[in-house]
Amino acid sequence: MRRNAVIYSYPFFLDIVLFLALFVGRHSLAGRGLPESTVGSVLLCYGIFYCAASLCMSYVVRPERARAQMMIALVIIFGVCLALSQVQQVRAIQALFCILPLAVSLFINAFLAFMLGVATDTGRPLATMAGHYTFSWSMGFALGPLISGVTRLAFEWSQIYLLAAGLTLALAVLVALFEPVRAAAGSVPVVPSTNPALQEKAGTGPDLMGPAWFGVALGWIGWNAVSTWWAVQAAQAGFPVALKGGVEFAFALTQALGALLLIRAGHWQQRPLWIPLLGVFGVGGLLLFGVADTSLVFVTAAVLLGMHTASAFSLMLYHSMSDPSKAVRRVALNETVVGLCFLAAPLVAVALHDEGASFGAGYTTLAVFMGAGLLVQGVWARWRA
Repeated sequence: MRRNAVIYSYPFFLDIVLFLALFVGRHSLAGRGLPESTVGSVLLCYGIFYCAASLCMSYVVRPERARAQMMIALVIIFGVCLALSQVQQVRAIQALFCILPLAVSLFINAFLAFMLGVATDTGRPLATMAGHYTFSWSMGFALGPLISGVTRLAFEWSQIYLLAAGLTLALAVLVALFEPVRAAAGSVPVVPSTNPALQEKAGTGPDLMGPAWFGVALGWIGWNAVSTWWAVQAAQAGFPVALKGGVEFAFALTQALGALLLIRAGHWQQRPLWIPLLGVFGVGGLLLFGVADTSLVFVTAAVLLGMHTASAFSLMLYHSMSDPSKAVRRVALNETVVGLCFLAAPLVAVALHDEGASFGAGYTTLAVFMGAGLLVQGVWARWRA
């Protein structure tokens, strides 16, 4: 329904703001000639506090208070964006990227609790909900770096944060004004304590929640390690701003479109063989990054990685919400896993690449680790099945 499509624009706008801020934070520091450990500290700070906040969200978020909690989160995000536009000190920037994840975690957990109620009332299939949500936030993820790169042609990095603040205000208006369309009473069959639309055969299928979390860790640590290297690599090579943002845009756009494509793939979320097969895209993308020397090859590598993470995030959301009684807690744990990935990725990036050395060996080593992880994930999923 059109109004429910507006509701799904919430994560779209939020992730434009978030990934615009993370893109500007990394690339502005890299442009000042700072080392990759400092550039990666933006993700490190964000990851530590996102993880910590998400661990608490199952105790904080309540579906009946979700709208108010989303509004509180947006007020904090607006304030952080304004502050980021005014500061240049590295410590101050790092401190603000410790506050930002607290609000983002609150918003995302509140939104998913809100949408769980909508799906329950309307009988929307779970795979469709997971795919549309992944598509929505991934499109925001795609446009954030792209908008940042284009806007940088006319404005300073610090001024781009003001655009993020304006988008946050626009999102607050949407949250305040729009209500979802719900099914008429009696039109959706409901079984006590379970909803057939949310179960969608998952109740009789394997619970692959553990392998799904592990898969997101593989893909999201991999991408964020790449994005840490990419910011430094692009600055050192003198790549144009359009290419810097274009590579990250290609990754996120593929993640978004891949999530929609996988809706049509049947009940793949219950078929363990699909998991390592889709992960092969990620390994291929990392190997291609390691040998890339033209814009087209960099973009192709990003596309392959995006297809991997599309499957990983769709699988995670599907299994976390297949049992409504566990959904709020599992969604909070989902975001904890994402936070841990933000936390681990800069450490992995620094560990696998020596300052001043070629980036090719780092990408190749990361591909080897991802391939080994996919084997573990495939065996785990088969065992759970």
